[in-house]
Amino acid sequence: MASFSSTANKANPHFSQFSFFDQYKSLADGQDESLDILGNPKIEYQSLWEMILSRVGIEKLMMAQKKAFYRYKQLGVTFSLKNGKEKTEDRIFPFDVIPRLIVKREWEKIKKGLIQRLTALNLFVEDVYHKQRILKDKVIPGELVLNSSGFVEQMVGLDVPRGIYAAVCGCDLLKDQKGNFIVLEDNLRIPSGVSYMLSARMVLKECCPFFFSSQRPLPIQSYPKALLETFLDLHPPGCPQSQVAVLTPGPYNSAYFEHSFLANQMGTALVESKELRIENGKLYLKAGKTKKNITVLYRRIEEGFLDPEVFRPDSLIGLKGLFRLYREGKLNIINAPGCGIGDDKAIYSFVPQIIRYYLGEEPILHNVETYCCFNPKEKSYVLEKIEQLVVKEVSQSGGYGMLIGPVSSSRQREEFKQKILANPQNYIAQPLVWFSKLPCLVDGTVEPRRVDLRPFVLLGKEPRVVPGGLTRVAIDSQSFVVNSSQGGGSKDSWVIEDEKR
Repeated sequence: MASFSSTANKANPHFSQFSFFDQYKSLADGQDESLDILGNPKIEYQSLWEMILSRVGIEKLMMAQKKAFYRYKQLGVTFSLKNGKEKTEDRIFPFDVIPRLIVKREWEKIKKGLIQRLTALNLFVEDVYHKQRILKDKVIPGELVLNSSGFVEQMVGLDVPRGIYAAVCGCDLLKDQKGNFIVLEDNLRIPSGVSYMLSARMVLKECCPFFFSSQRPLPIQSYPKALLETFLDLHPPGCPQSQVAVLTPGPYNSAYFEHSFLANQMGTALVESKELRIENGKLYLKAGKTKKNITVLYRRIEEGFLDPEVFRPDSLIGLKGLFRLYREGKLNIINAPGCGIGDDKAIYSFVPQIIRYYLGEEPILHNVETYCCFNPKEKSYVLEKIEQLVVKEVSQSGGYGMLIGPVSSSRQREEFKQKILANPQNYIAQPLVWFSKLPCLVDGTVEPRRVDLRPFVLLGKEPRVVPGGLTRVAIDSQSFVVNSSQGGGSKDSWVIEDEKR
């Protein structure tokens, strides 16, 4: 394969004037997904880099970036962000117009690995609430599971349609220094972000049609249809017909845009609990003089707030009697209460054993090495090496309750040591993964930023996975945190046909 420079110079004899490409390579520091080990664009990224540097140019890209921002504003693509004063503010979700490319052969491995992993985790959740074979066989310590905040005692013995507890799943993947996608975290409770994935593709087509002239990503627009089909697959078996509604806490929730977006795309009702009524053992949505029997409820509120009769009595966004209908089989709630036991950070380290136990297979996608502080030996190691590790609070998400040891202060490390000693079961630790970067538009030039990938998997009669996911981007050049709740942005993720050499 010819080097990028010689290829590009055939199209543009003045390509050598683009000196910032050399600067970009130095900032990428050998961790950029778009470059090979020699610092030249990988074959699948050659045309994209040529477009950035010569055929389109930075000025036109910056104009497209500005257009995309205003399009996001027009569409209301927002996310609520804490401003440090115990208040939140809505902001336009940051979006970078330079797409991420994933070749199809790599995607097929990701897809197969995700289906394997999430199938096993659903079997694990079902087992935990029924026979508890995996605990009796001592594959996982029973106290770790039964004392987890994700374990919901009210779910014990409760059967769910098709045995699927988490029908809507997301996994956070990183590309490590060896070029392999690894799983950082599983999301089985209320995984969010798919609306940003769909919005990114739509807006990029409008604002940057030139990107689509050289490569065509596999389509993702079928996701809302696949989501609705999954819900219909999981309707309560005793109900003659299925009516789906999306349950939201309301417009002040940080992910309200997604709730309304998905309801609109599926053609289903978006409801708050105050709009619902239980009559004669059925759940109804009342609108004026009409009412509709709801049999599948896609919940976007935390399980503890679902039903004040069963969970938190102070909940103002739940509905009394909802869980009773669920237990009686007259309503399916997706994802199921209690499915969080499958994405508990302390359980994460046992997922390879879970896959082997239920499926008799070796994991396709690997974990990050993890130390569980409930184990005395591993706790001692974490306390000794804390400056080299990322410590996470098991009960937190979204980048909260976390210490990144290599960039922390001695005071912060001491605080976390005391927290670990006080409640070791609530903490895990992992080596810092120097995960991959991608080119992003920053202040009139192109700079590398760290990225992860959150693909979405639907489990109904069959697994459904659209090709791609939400690529989240760290805004700051030194940051390892890409979470939306911490100010991270996004990119469109393209699965493309394998490039021929």
